[in-house]
Amino acid sequence: MKKLSIVIPSYNSIKYLSPCVDSVLSQTFEDYEIILVDDGASDGSEKLCDEYAALYPDISVIHQENAGASAARNAGLKAAQGEYVHFIDSDDLLSGKDVYQKLSKQALDGRNEIVFFRRERFVEGVGEIDAVQPEYHIDGLFQGDVLGHVLREKYQMTMTCPVNKIFLRSFLLQNDLFLRVGLEHEEDEWLPRVIACAGTVWFDKGVYYTVRNHPESMSRTVNEEKDTARACSKVIIAATGMSYMEEKQLPEDTMSLTATYYWDYLTDACVSCTRLKDKENRQKVYDELKKYQNFFNSARWLNSKNRKMLAVMFKVLGIRITVKIVGIRYGK
Repeated sequence: MKKLSIVIPSYNSIKYLSPCVDSVLSQTFEDYEIILVDDGASDGSEKLCDEYAALYPDISVIHQENAGASAARNAGLKAAQGEYVHFIDSDDLLSGKDVYQKLSKQALDGRNEIVFFRRERFVEGVGEIDAVQPEYHIDGLFQGDVLGHVLREKYQMTMTCPVNKIFLRSFLLQNDLFLRVGLEHEEDEWLPRVIACAGTVWFDKGVYYTVRNHPESMSRTVNEEKDTARACSKVIIAATGMSYMEEKQLPEDTMSLTATYYWDYLTDACVSCTRLKDKENRQKVYDELKKYQNFFNSARWLNSKNRKMLAVMFKVLGIRITVKIVGIRYGK
């Protein structure tokens, strides 16, 4: 069994795939396998995946119909054989040639369920790093309420970014921690669940991953249909995420932090809804809020009187009116 499985989903990423894969192949650490997941590409990157597999025995390829990043990562996770799994986006890079070598010395010890490290952002065209993830307050082993610690310390890029983490594969499988397919912001739904299940993790202050910010990035796609899907997904993330945390019976202070986290998502969804021009699109968001209106009961965990009042308004004034009020109050 390899120490590490590196899963790289790829969809029409011909321009960036080679630098990404080559950044792994150049590592001084060699105890790994690479799983390229072709998510129905049609730009030649699907053939490039096969070319890599033909050249390197530790590279394998999964070809599937286009189903999105979540389905691709799930396919890679199911095929993985390594003790640990690292998900890399096909347009990004590892920062340096000794990333895994450094982490393998202490962090990848078979006990740590998640290994956290830091990322930087490289602006394509400008040719420079414009942002670096702030340092963690801990450098090394942490045991206990990991989710509470992450929320309390307000660590950036921990609850929404999977690429700056390495996961113990058995931990993911034993807790059925696959990504939900069909959502926008799918990482935002998945990572809180993963972190909530963890009890032994490693924080490394090293900057080991480079995100490339470029015009083709999916995160830059903006249109009303996409905005509607994002707003609906945020409602689902808030409601299902809060329900998951309540079932886990986390410590009371962690539940309070978690409720605040998910109410922020619901608030963002409401603000986005008020900015939609098409009433049918707004209705889609209203329908999701109605479907998951049990979420409003989670206000009992909140410390904020204003947010608690919002829950009352949803129940008394109704969804449409309250969404408009939220848009006015928080949509600046």
